[in-house]
Amino acid sequence: MTRYPSILSIFLSLLVCLAGQVWGVDKQKGETAPTAVIIHNAEQFNRHLDNMALRLQERTLCVFKNEQLINAHNISERSVWYDYGNAYKAAIYPQQIAEFSFQYKDNTRLLAAHLHPELLTQLSSREQQALREARKRVQQLIHPGMSEAQKFRALHDDTINRGRYTREPMGDVCDLLLEGQGTCEAYSRTLWLLCRMSGLRCHIVYGKAGEPHAWNLVCIDNHWYHTDATWNDPVIEGEPHRQTLSHRYYLLNDSQMSKDHSWSRNHLPAAIAKNAAFFRKQHLYFTEDTILWAALCAAIQQGHGSMEVYLENFVSDASLQQRLQEAAYKNPTLRAITSWQSPAPHTEGVVRFSFENAGPPRPADMRNLDFSRGVMVETHRLINSIDTAALQQQWQHISDTALSWWQQLLVWLEELWLWLKSVLAA
Repeated sequence: MTRYPSILSIFLSLLVCLAGQVWGVDKQKGETAPTAVIIHNAEQFNRHLDNMALRLQERTLCVFKNEQLINAHNISERSVWYDYGNAYKAAIYPQQIAEFSFQYKDNTRLLAAHLHPELLTQLSSREQQALREARKRVQQLIHPGMSEAQKFRALHDDTINRGRYTREPMGDVCDLLLEGQGTCEAYSRTLWLLCRMSGLRCHIVYGKAGEPHAWNLVCIDNHWYHTDATWNDPVIEGEPHRQTLSHRYYLLNDSQMSKDHSWSRNHLPAAIAKNAAFFRKQHLYFTEDTILWAALCAAIQQGHGSMEVYLENFVSDASLQQRLQEAAYKNPTLRAITSWQSPAPHTEGVVRFSFENAGPPRPADMRNLDFSRGVMVETHRLINSIDTAALQQQWQHISDTALSWWQQLLVWLEELWLWLKSVLAA
């Protein structure tokens, strides 16, 4: 019995033929038409983009089963595309066929060569050097048995500790990995690369935070979170004391992030996880003052310079100041707190306490403390900062000098007395 091809097979064959005509292949020039990829939903399209990007394919041809997916608005708004390319072109044809071409960013090129060694020759010497540096960092930071949260914390903190923000046009991963400085795009692209190399799902988000800005969406334990590594690295030129690693913009949900960041949410995962996830996981989320004071005392006694916490009961600066002063009179250890940075509206209850272990404060550091306790802390700091060995040496020198003078004075007085005696005797 003769078996006839199914209607679906005939339909797909026609689509592929049409795709070849649309592509405009010139066989005389030796070009090869790609096989048309049938796209049924957005997730499938995202997987296709990821696969072709990590093979550094420059063009792809897609046939969309859902007309809404091929909508020009959706194409231009598909933010996940910018994980991969500096630029892309999309040509839309009848029968829901689209042709896409890409120019890849260095973060994509590095990840592709990391996963597929045969692509290493396509990297420049600078990119190969950056890939070696990225591999070195991942090897140092990521170890078997680490949870996703531990992996991301290590990558995030290391990126900030090794990097320095600059407004100069340094937006490449190579800039941050090799030069140690870069723009917000360099931070977000570098963190994306390190996450993907470590097996973490991650996206680059392009939006605004007063001006064009970039940050990351990362998936931890099947929950998506926003993290702005640039704003977690509050380095201000000319003020090295502000080089402080922060977690104010770490593992935030959409609601928290949208208070001072804006972005297109089309085709990006929703971040709806629990409030203050990082501080809860790190046991730095406090609802009672007594537990907070105990934690601060422990940090002070262990020699830490600062401590960043989330206070559920934060009301105002004045309220926290009064409660802290009352606690400090009962527990002298808390007098080592020289200042705190109260939360801005976008960070809700995140407060960073600084301790005297952190070094000499600027005058502004005393603004949240009453004058008497401020003087007491500063006096204690000055006493502890005295170099006793040097002081003892100086005192010995003064003593020796004074003794020498005194001995000379006695000799002179003795000579004077002898002279007087001789005069009187005459």
